[in-house]
Amino acid sequence: MLIVRGDDFGMTQGSLVAFEQAFNEGVLTCASIIVCAPWFEGVVDLCQRYPQWCVGVHLSLVGEWRGYRWRPVLPWDYVASLVDKDGFLYQFPNELWNHKPKIEDIDVELRGQINLALDKGLDIQYFDTHYMGSSSYPGLAGILDRISNEYNLPRSGTLGENPTGSIYQAPIDQKTKMASQMLEELNPGLWLWGVHPGIDSPEQNALIHTKPADVFVGEGVGKHRAAETAAVTSIEVRSVIMRRGIQLTSYRELREGKLKKAAGRK
Repeated sequence: MLIVRGDDFGMTQGSLVAFEQAFNEGVLTCASIIVCAPWFEGVVDLCQRYPQWCVGVHLSLVGEWRGYRWRPVLPWDYVASLVDKDGFLYQFPNELWNHKPKIEDIDVELRGQINLALDKGLDIQYFDTHYMGSSSYPGLAGILDRISNEYNLPRSGTLGENPTGSIYQAPIDQKTKMASQMLEELNPGLWLWGVHPGIDSPEQNALIHTKPADVFVGEGVGKHRAAETAAVTSIEVRSVIMRRGIQLTSYRELREGKLKKAAGRK
């Protein structure tokens, strides 16, 4: 079985276009929403049109793009240890952790992101984390465990999923080929393929990462993310999945299956 999870839903307007295409024309099965990103309201509108989509919250404490800053969902002075002097989230994980954020601020902000998604009527099925770097920051693992338990939401990556390879940093003209090869080599089991759908647009190509070495060099973010969209909607990738009998699934289906099994035991 294969979960295809798209990250950074709502990060840009272009992400809205790309995720709709990846769900409706491709093999995308889940979408992780950045609630604190500028296009979150656009995500809400899309999810109302497509309630069958499996969506989760991409819990975020970092906004990594130069000149394209994000704030926490809570008033920034309420979670002051998470932001810089102007009230923006820090731009890469070590910058955040080196400022020794209060674990209480992390807790309320992450819960605030999930609560905002729920308050907007989104049918949240799971959560994961966005560009947090080391999860060994004292107290962070406990917060994520409590959020999972208290909201009854699985954390993506902790259900026994085997991570596939990634095409994120692959050359643009090699992404589809590499994705197909990767899927050809999957063994039986539960697998998780993380992708970053986008489009080739001035908006997305204007993005510059604070730490370019963490992503890729050349061609532009939009072109790279458009190539990922092309991969997950390609006939090559869909053909491999069909020919090998790979079952696509989502966290919604996994949760429903677990609930059905539990009901059967009563």
